[in-house]
Amino acid sequence: MWGQEPQLQRVRERLKLLLATHANALHPKSLHAKPGELLLKQDAAAKHLLLLTQGKVAIEIQQQGQSPHTLTVIEAEALLGEMGLFGDGTHSADVRVVDGPAELLQINGNDLLKALIYDSELLIELLALMSERVRNTNKVITLLLDGINGACKGDDILLDKALQDLKSMNQFVSQTAEQLKHRYRENE
Repeated sequence: MWGQEPQLQRVRERLKLLLATHANALHPKSLHAKPGELLLKQDAAAKHLLLLTQGKVAIEIQQQGQSPHTLTVIEAEALLGEMGLFGDGTHSADVRVVDGPAELLQINGNDLLKALIYDSELLIELLALMSERVRNTNKVITLLLDGINGACKGDDILLDKALQDLKSMNQFVSQTAEQLKHRYRENE
């Protein structure tokens, strides 16, 4: 789901070019992280953008003291933390290394925003990438709601269709949705 958007390759290439062109202003910092290490914290201030160059990370959310849920696992090369730079200034999820060591480039968010003044095409591509990620999230939410609706109505066809579509989009959310199906079957 995340990390596979069509715009991502263009954004990666443009970001690399921006880093090369504005290295003196951006001061990218190399980071190395071990498996289990938390790179970005949900609800923390978004001060940096990360470019994952090696390894795999999990995008996790946690609400109201519940166990964290893995939304997806992203492989290199991927952008991390960009939504917080353009949104409310906080990260919407945890980013944790799951296969490493991970290697990343860390770029100060304010420095990046200043550099984007000189590269409006990259800015537009970043916004398109975020828009695509939001659209994908909306699709997942819709499928989850369809599954819940199917379970509540006893509509096996709607429930199975929603779960099948979820499986093709996101294996992690699909696994949780399967739990809904099993719970529904237990209560029949």
